[in-house]
Amino acid sequence: MGGGEPQATRTPAAMARDSAARGDVLFLSGQFKPAFDQFQECVRLQPAEAEYHFKLAATAARLGQPQWVEPHYRHAIRLNPNHAPAHKALAQLAIQCGDVVTALPHSLKALELVPGDIDSIAIRAVVLMAGGEAESAWQLLSPLIASGSDDLQLAYAYARLAPTIGHEQQAADLVARALRRRDLSPTYRARLSFAAAGLLDAIGRHEEAFFHAKAANALARQPFNSAAYTELVSRNINYFTRERLRALPRASLGSRRPVFIVGMPRSGTTLVEQILASHSAVFGGGELSLVADLTQAIATAPWTEGAPLPQCLDALTLQDAHRLAARYLEVIGSLNSTARYVTDKMPLNFQAIGLIQILFPDCHIIHCVRDPRDTCLSCYFTDFAFGNEFTYDLGHLAAFHRDYVRMMEHWKRVLPSPMLEVRYEDVVADNEGQTRRMLEFLDLPWEAGCLEFNKNKRHVATASRDQVRKPIYASSVGRWKHYEKHIPELLSLAST
Repeated sequence: MGGGEPQATRTPAAMARDSAARGDVLFLSGQFKPAFDQFQECVRLQPAEAEYHFKLAATAARLGQPQWVEPHYRHAIRLNPNHAPAHKALAQLAIQCGDVVTALPHSLKALELVPGDIDSIAIRAVVLMAGGEAESAWQLLSPLIASGSDDLQLAYAYARLAPTIGHEQQAADLVARALRRRDLSPTYRARLSFAAAGLLDAIGRHEEAFFHAKAANALARQPFNSAAYTELVSRNINYFTRERLRALPRASLGSRRPVFIVGMPRSGTTLVEQILASHSAVFGGGELSLVADLTQAIATAPWTEGAPLPQCLDALTLQDAHRLAARYLEVIGSLNSTARYVTDKMPLNFQAIGLIQILFPDCHIIHCVRDPRDTCLSCYFTDFAFGNEFTYDLGHLAAFHRDYVRMMEHWKRVLPSPMLEVRYEDVVADNEGQTRRMLEFLDLPWEAGCLEFNKNKRHVATASRDQVRKPIYASSVGRWKHYEKHIPELLSLAST
């Protein structure tokens, strides 16, 4: 032990400092699990030290353990309200989850505490953009961009803003400089490669765009078992027959408030919701996890006696159905208590339409459809904040889309009430006609404001947030043709 003081006489503060030093070294060398263990020890020894909570949260984020991240960032701020890195991290975390309301004050506080910090400026700009304040975001970024900085956060923020202000080429140049840096982590390289792909696609440099999209997906790829998913879809199709849907208990709360907007990701669900949310009788709820939460609650409920979904629904009682429906209505009521309708735009709820029918037998379901080649290509070019593990591989995308089509064709055959199918290409070609059609489906009077959905300042948390700030445009129709030689896996989807 050398000349140091004996271990038994050392103070908790001294031991925590040693653990923190070891944790710092491990973190910098990419050994996040042992670093996490060291910072856990720091928090145990010195629970009132904000910096240790911050380091624990930051390491948990790198390990993909979200249950530790937000609570310890918030604990750091409770212990030290002026902890700028924790405010910055919370702002970034919130905006990744689409929570602008949380991100705004934390991004502002971080910038006030360290006014010249480029990362804080860039994060604040991203938050402002997400809130529809592109001009304010540009005022923050423009001096830094003029300085020639290749900061990673700055490059990412500029890439996000560029399509709104017509700076795609300039932003692509900055992202290219940032990608040449040798200190890029795989996470940042993937994020910037996705940004480069989008910018280069916008300016017609399609070969380079696909190169970056392929590189980004290789870096960001998540495990996905395509065969297991196909089996899951088959189980749902075999279980939810027309007869079983009639026999299962159906909640009779009588509420038609939820409007479920479903489909593949990138099929126009955000556009449809934005149009509807521009009506005075509709509140846009965004991508709600409520159906997935209820599904999880059912899967772990004692009354299922361990039976898997969907077979465990055989044990569902009318009381259970009422309770689950009431839980859903309570949450959307907390989002908005006055609008006639609240939209739930979680695309993958198409998988749970059977459960939705049980809980809300009279609800409206809008199914968004788009050319499968454009849909899947758009997924491949998109940096999703979380989930959608099937999007990182073209083969997985094609297989998932086929299963999605099987599922939707089944629902059309067995549901007692019709869904409204809305084609993205039809909305682009005849916005007013399709908007009238959607409003008639919901029995709502015409409001011209629905045609000016791009002026709606409501927050949009999904990957389509930038597109719905613009009027309808047709450039994304037939986009797949620019990449035909690169996407053989998707070409066979043309007939589906």
